[in-house]
Amino acid sequence: MSSYKIIGQKPLKGTVEPVPNKNSILKLIPAALLTKQTVTIHNVPKSSDVRIMLKLVKQLGGKVSYLNEGNSVRINAENLNTFELDPELSQKAKASVMFMAPLLLRFKKAHMPIPGGCKLGSRPLDAFMENMEQLGAKYVRDKGYFLEADNLKANKVWAWFPSVTGTENLIMLATMTPGRTEIYNAACEPHTQDLCNMLVAMGAKISGIGTNRIVIEGVQELHGTEWTVISDHLDVGALIAAAAMTNGDVVINNAIPEHMGIILQVFEKLGVQVNIDGDSIHVPPNQKLDISVTARGDLLEIMALPWPLFPVDLIQIVIATALKAKGTVIIHSPMQEYGLFWIEELIKMKSKIVMADPHRAITFGPTEFQGTKIFAPNIIQATMALFLTALAGCGETILVDRDDALLRRYPDIVEKYTALGASVERIN
Repeated sequence: MSSYKIIGQKPLKGTVEPVPNKNSILKLIPAALLTKQTVTIHNVPKSSDVRIMLKLVKQLGGKVSYLNEGNSVRINAENLNTFELDPELSQKAKASVMFMAPLLLRFKKAHMPIPGGCKLGSRPLDAFMENMEQLGAKYVRDKGYFLEADNLKANKVWAWFPSVTGTENLIMLATMTPGRTEIYNAACEPHTQDLCNMLVAMGAKISGIGTNRIVIEGVQELHGTEWTVISDHLDVGALIAAAAMTNGDVVINNAIPEHMGIILQVFEKLGVQVNIDGDSIHVPPNQKLDISVTARGDLLEIMALPWPLFPVDLIQIVIATALKAKGTVIIHSPMQEYGLFWIEELIKMKSKIVMADPHRAITFGPTEFQGTKIFAPNIIQATMALFLTALAGCGETILVDRDDALLRRYPDIVEKYTALGASVERIN
């Protein structure tokens, strides 16, 4: 358990790099098991989730070595010796499900205990399992999450929901399944694109990357490669919010603006203006945070939906930003039944917000956040949103992160924000 002491209302200033994409690296690590050759991955975050995934590689019989002071990892899975994931490690990371497709291809069977992850709702694995069943995998229901794959064959798969992990596991499974697999209603998030691009570098034949129709021509084998993880668009969004909420002046390098289109549009509706210069995004000071209304003058509604629409994992950051803006906005998060219950901690900081139902909240700004002691939920982005409110708040806030959620995506959060002028101290 970590606690942070934050003295708010200090404008952030300077230049900063976003963290590597957490959701990319957690898929790239299992993808390295698709080949017996060495895969080297650069720009690796030193987060707790990454450490767990690498421990799982070693538990399965793979070799892991660190390069460049831990910023790169070398993975060799030539001598994998089990298709069963360690139960204790698996329960610490939702991304442990991503080992299923590589294990099916290597052993024709895979067994996974119930995975962990953020407490956002039931998070069923139906789409995940059903996608792989459509390529011939068999789900043995009386053995937990146990799959067999004696006779995989390509197929046209129309996913009933664009599940990210469901799409990514299916893509990995299809890379070495004979024939042509077409995935309709596929997830197409930046991290899904990053996985596809690394697989292509390993010899996979994938087209339609970045769209909701992906075509994979199965190949006999994949080879090793070197790959650099992309920046995390979620961290770019958090940095934009942090600068705007503290009246800061921040330049975000390596921000990959092409991933930020709808995100920047939503921030603009909250009054946040940015300047794009090449691959950098500049958030200037003295923002006039006014919430837009619709063309008819109705209340603005911001809804989280699958990519390329507004990402669900930034809805918490938008709530925090909207509370600093003048006006009212309805925030709608239909994909997570537990994703808004942390709002009670915002209310402790005198936030003007109403939770309309488990999926919707209404903000009434501007709020002058008041520092106090708050407790983070086991949701990374909600914890980050509370961190941002503390940065913008009056006085001292103690943020108690009982599940160390921040360290799962932002391992160097204290150093990063201190370098920008924030008063942040980890006190245990």
